Amino acid sequence: MSVQRATNIAVSTASTAPLRGTIEIDCAGTVATFAIDEEMAHRLCADLERFLTQAQHKTRAARRP
Repeated sequence: MSVQRATNIAVSTASTAPLRGTIEIDCAGTVATFAIDEEMAHRLCADLERFLTQAQHKTRAARRP
């Protein structure tokens, strides 16, 4: 499996009750579109928060003498 670099991400709301929408990820000249609901959005948010927290810990650890 090859990993492509995302160049742009867009999130659009299709409905607010129930909350539904799409995520579009531009990658290597193509766009992948995914349907998303509120549950998936919360899971994605938690995963991204965990990812960002790990990056902050690594950056702080690298600065320590």
